[in-house]
Amino acid sequence: MNDSQVMAEEPPFSRRRPHLGCATLARAPGNNPYRYMFSVAGSLSITMHRSIASTLSELREVGRAVRAAIALAAFAIVGAALPGCHGAAEAQPQAAPPLPVSILRLTEKPIAEVDEYLASLTSRRSITLYAQVNGYIRKIPSRPGDRIKQGALLIEIAPGQHAANLKSLAAGLETRKATRDFAIHNDESSKNLAESGLLSDLEYQQRHSLRAAAEADVRAAEAQVQAQSDLLRYYRITAPSDGTLGDVPVKIGDYVTPQTRLTSVDQDNLVEAYVYVPINKAAGIKPETKVALLGEDGQVVCEEKPSFVSPQVNVDTQTVLVKTICPNDGRLRTAQVLKARMIWSRRQGLTVPTVVVTRQAGQYFAFVVESTPDGALVARQKPITVGAIQGNDFVVTGGLAAGAEIVASSIQKIHDGSPIARLPSEPHPSASSPSANPRAPRL
Repeated sequence: MNDSQVMAEEPPFSRRRPHLGCATLARAPGNNPYRYMFSVAGSLSITMHRSIASTLSELREVGRAVRAAIALAAFAIVGAALPGCHGAAEAQPQAAPPLPVSILRLTEKPIAEVDEYLASLTSRRSITLYAQVNGYIRKIPSRPGDRIKQGALLIEIAPGQHAANLKSLAAGLETRKATRDFAIHNDESSKNLAESGLLSDLEYQQRHSLRAAAEADVRAAEAQVQAQSDLLRYYRITAPSDGTLGDVPVKIGDYVTPQTRLTSVDQDNLVEAYVYVPINKAAGIKPETKVALLGEDGQVVCEEKPSFVSPQVNVDTQTVLVKTICPNDGRLRTAQVLKARMIWSRRQGLTVPTVVVTRQAGQYFAFVVESTPDGALVARQKPITVGAIQGNDFVVTGGLAAGAEIVASSIQKIHDGSPIARLPSEPHPSASSPSANPRAPRL
């Protein structure tokens, strides 16, 4: 039996998978295992080729089905989007309706060129009181901050032995006065006796000398009493003028000396403001320049012209001292620090609310209202230049003119060229006063 007959008798490879172990090769007929191995490998290659070809054919069929499904879905979507061949030309996008906005008409108004600094207040008349004698404080009838009148008792110091000395001197004065009265009576009676010849001139002169000495003693005693009284007056600290009582750093029982500060009395009906202006701004102070003091609420408390401009410059701060005197209605206090506004000049100009101004890449813009040929209104974004903020408004320095109309509401909802409409509640500019400048509503 040859090799071809052996191959014919073996079943096809596709029907029965041969076992390629050592036992199979050993049982191969003809004692030629290599030829049998090559035959099995060829059959395996043919079978794998047919399997791969079948798989590729199936994938092509699947791809055709997927492409067909996609095409059908696309036709279905297009058919649903189009109302029909006859209505395709009629389907056009509708324009958005005009957005109702508030419109602000710009008018000129007075604008002040200002700079703000800090000001410290001092009283035009502040008197500090010190003790002039040594002693212990006995009474403090007034309290700090009280409104006092001139002559009112503020502090009393215990006089100690000086009060007893005054009483002793007063008693001595009364004794000397009695002696003086007796000498006066004796001198007058001696004068009548001397004229009658009943008393010699020598005795009369002696009695007259006693009278003069008694009168001198009385005057000396009166001077001592007055001196002691003046000394005791230093133990009573009284108000030198009307005003407000300042801080009282001492208390009852403290020992004071002439170097001890007791209190102060301030007259705050007039206050003086000290404002330090940079040296490069001091040259701009002119006769029409004014200084305005601002309260805690930002409102102007007083506005006056400078009363003094220092000719010297502060070495440390390189500033110039400017003083102004302001009447005080009780809202200002001595040593208070508050804002001072230097008003360099006033002019006519335009302002716009800060909420209607936008900023992009460092440039400020405002939406200006323009009319189209058909009478509709559109918003045009226009670049502008602004200066300092005064209150809630920007000072316009360029880009807008008096009489221009700008969009004052819904700024975040519009863009350049957006159609807008005037709010029904706002009158048309032609029907309103040209000086009308309605307040823009909050956004």
